[in-house]
Amino acid sequence: MQDAKVALKNLVTQAKETYHKWEIRHLWPARILEYFLLSLLVSLVGAIFFKYFNLFQTNVDSARYMLSALVQTQAAIVAIVVTLTLIAVQLTAQAYSPRVIRIFRDNPDMWILLLFYVVSILYGLLVLKMIQTGNLRQITLFGSYLEYHLFSAYIAVAFTFFMLFPYMWNIINLLNPATIINRLAAEITKDSLLKSEEDPIQPIMDIVHGSIMKYDIATTRDGLRAVTDRVIELIDSDNDEKISKLFCDHLKRVCRLAIRRDDEESAIEVIKNLEIFGKSTAEKKLSEATRLAVTSLGMIGEAAAEKGFEVAAIQAAISLEKVGVASAEKILKDATKISVEFLFLIGCITVEKDFEDATGHVVVSLGTIGIRVAKNDLEDAVKRAAVSLLTIGIQATKKKFEVVRGEVADYLAQLTILRENVVKTVIRNIQSILTEEQRDPFSKIMDLYKPELQKLRAEQQQ
Repeated sequence: MQDAKVALKNLVTQAKETYHKWEIRHLWPARILEYFLLSLLVSLVGAIFFKYFNLFQTNVDSARYMLSALVQTQAAIVAIVVTLTLIAVQLTAQAYSPRVIRIFRDNPDMWILLLFYVVSILYGLLVLKMIQTGNLRQITLFGSYLEYHLFSAYIAVAFTFFMLFPYMWNIINLLNPATIINRLAAEITKDSLLKSEEDPIQPIMDIVHGSIMKYDIATTRDGLRAVTDRVIELIDSDNDEKISKLFCDHLKRVCRLAIRRDDEESAIEVIKNLEIFGKSTAEKKLSEATRLAVTSLGMIGEAAAEKGFEVAAIQAAISLEKVGVASAEKILKDATKISVEFLFLIGCITVEKDFEDATGHVVVSLGTIGIRVAKNDLEDAVKRAAVSLLTIGIQATKKKFEVVRGEVADYLAQLTILRENVVKTVIRNIQSILTEEQRDPFSKIMDLYKPELQKLRAEQQQ
């Protein structure tokens, strides 16, 4: 029984999500369907109500006064509603971006509301004009008794009143930044990205920039994720360079603003979305897009470390590791090499800033990528990883980062097992150019490296 309830709940949730996605893509048909169903419901309930209370027999004077009052009420209501809607549009445009006005302009709710109100008012005035002294069942309009037209006018008025509820719900929901972002994201298409003079990503970025200025992390997260998901959906081998460059440039600008505003959390969100994008492009073997994603990640991580954002630097190291590993698995040499290079730069900065935890994450990321490239025979990347590990390890040892020293020795030993000639050559080359102050840290790393290497060799022989 419990499983059936869970299954039913999941089915309902999935149906809602499917309809929501369809609604965003087909807004006009969705709204017309909703209001049409509402009109059927109001007509059915109205017919039952009139039949039950026997309201089809109407006094002429009562009908005239009632219809006149209803028409005036409708005119007043639609004027107030339209005025309030325009005020909401103005305030939303001021809060986010003037570009969101297009969202309200293209929103079908207001136009459908105006259409029904105008038709209902004109129809009511026409029926009112035809009301004369006498029996309404003896007066005809368009071949039908006026009594039935009067009933239709009442139903139309009732419908225009009831449609205010879904209208207000939709307009209030439209004021939600997430809804605006989703509507704008739906307008991002392959053609608009490649051919249109107007950048379809920019309106969402305007909202993201505004949310960073107000420290609104939820809106920032929604905007970045919407753009990332949409770009991932559209990018392919025919357009990867142009789309990825446009996307990465936007995210770098967002991150620069976040860093200037000392908003580390927003910078982390940018890094996470670049990671998602980079892993996706690596899986698709889009070398240029992956290279741009890794470069952007590295530049942002470097800037975050320079600013003193240790958590953002850690996230950048983790993201570079994940994208670097994905690139190594698909033999994307440039992206793999760049990820190692930027990890080295970030590691040097974190050591200088005395960020031991961040330096440790950088070392782990370098070691993880190094092991992966060693298994995939990317010898140049192995060499770069080993050089980076040993160089950062020497600097970290001088700062007395003991945990980092142990991690460097451990990963160097693992790399030696996989690519002994390369790693041994790196160690000899670095040893030959050491300064006097670097010799002691180097020796301390070797003191841990040699027994660890012997241990791994012993385990390998068993």
